[in-house]
Amino acid sequence: MRGAVLGAALVVALAACGGEPEQRAEPEPTPSAGPATTEAVDEPLPCVPGAEPFTGPAADEFGAEQVMAAYCMLADLAFAQERTSLALPVPEQDERDLRSVRAVLTTSALERWRERADVDGLTLHDVRRVPRGYQRADDGPFVYGTTVGPATARREGDALSLSFALETGLVLEERGDDTGRHSLLPVTRDATYVLVPVGGGWKVADWEAKFTHGPVRLVSG
Repeated sequence: MRGAVLGAALVVALAACGGEPEQRAEPEPTPSAGPATTEAVDEPLPCVPGAEPFTGPAADEFGAEQVMAAYCMLADLAFAQERTSLALPVPEQDERDLRSVRAVLTTSALERWRERADVDGLTLHDVRRVPRGYQRADDGPFVYGTTVGPATARREGDALSLSFALETGLVLEERGDDTGRHSLLPVTRDATYVLVPVGGGWKVADWEAKFTHGPVRLVSG
C-alpha cells in the first residue's frame, strides 16, 4: 500500500514541477520503411512515445521493422528492470535478475562480460552507493520516471549500431527523516549498442555507455 501512495505522491510532485514522465504507449501496427534518408517520418514507434520509425542506410540494409525491433528490445529490457532488483543500487542486485541481460548477449559478448564481471550499460543505472545523508527508499518504486530517448541507427558492416539516452531517477529518503518525504537521484545513461541479427531476432555484440548523475531533488513532502 505504501508503494502505491509513494507512486501517487511522486506523480503529483513531478507534475507540479513540470517533470511528469511520459508514459509508455500501447503497441500500434508497425509502420513500413520510409524513403532512404536520415530524417525520420512522422509516424510513432510502438514502444517509445514520441520516437519515430527509422530510415536511412541501416533501415535499407536490415529493414525498418527489424531496426525498430532491435530498439524496442533494448527499451523493453530497461522498462522491465524497473520491477526487479536491477532497479536497486548495484550491490543489492540479485544475480537471478541478470538472466534477462544475459539473454540478449551474443556468445562472445557473454564471455567478455564474465571476464569483466559487470554489465554496466545494460542496466538502468550504475549507482553503487547513494549520496551522503540519503538511503534508498525501503519499498517500491525504487526508480521512477524512466524514459528512453529516440535512437540514431547506423550500419557498421554486418552489424547495426543504435545510440540513445535513457533517463531514470533512484528514489531516496533522507536519513533520519520519518516524514515520508522522498527525493530522486537523476541518472542519465548515454549508450551505443552494436547488435547482430541472430535467428530472426537480435543479440547485443558490444556496447559502450556513460552514466551521469544530477543533484538530488525533493519530489514529495
